[in-house]
Amino acid sequence: MSSGTAGQPPGRRIVLVGPMGSGKSTVGATLAGRLGIPRLDADELFASLHGPIPEYFARNGEPAFRQAEEDVIGDVLSRAEPCVLSLGGGAVLGARTRSRLAHDSHVVYLTVDEQTALERLDGGTGRPVLAGNPGRNWRRILAERHGLYREVSQWTVDTTGRTTEELAEHIARLVSEAESSSPNTGVTRP
Repeated sequence: MSSGTAGQPPGRRIVLVGPMGSGKSTVGATLAGRLGIPRLDADELFASLHGPIPEYFARNGEPAFRQAEEDVIGDVLSRAEPCVLSLGGGAVLGARTRSRLAHDSHVVYLTVDEQTALERLDGGTGRPVLAGNPGRNWRRILAERHGLYREVSQWTVDTTGRTTEELAEHIARLVSEAESSSPNTGVTRP
């Protein structure tokens, strides 16, 4: 553990983006606990307002889902207090969400290899977008979104073969170093 990162809240929110199975929710929970700030999960917030995502998606269609998802995320991103926010894998598809992420957020793109992702996702069980051929569908979705994840993020962190504790420590250190080097701006995009 590096000194100064454990329990020291960041000045800005930390947002985790990446594909299904990359560890956004589990790493987010560990990181938030480590830093002593709230952990929010966009999918959980959505479900608390609108009901289960698969049902909402089936009932209202993808465009309505994406609009409602942008509204939920926008509400969190409009708040000033630091938190760790885990986004759903497709949240970066929204132009408004991508634009909002460029302000007052440390954004981390979590990557993972396909085999590990599918293991974490129990082979795609309960994930309609992976039905039929989970590996092929996961690769296709990642290919469609990879550039957007990179566009919005400051850092890319591979979660393959690493514990959530190691990942939380690494991300806390990245954020602490970024805030120490430019405390007034907090966020710079490559």
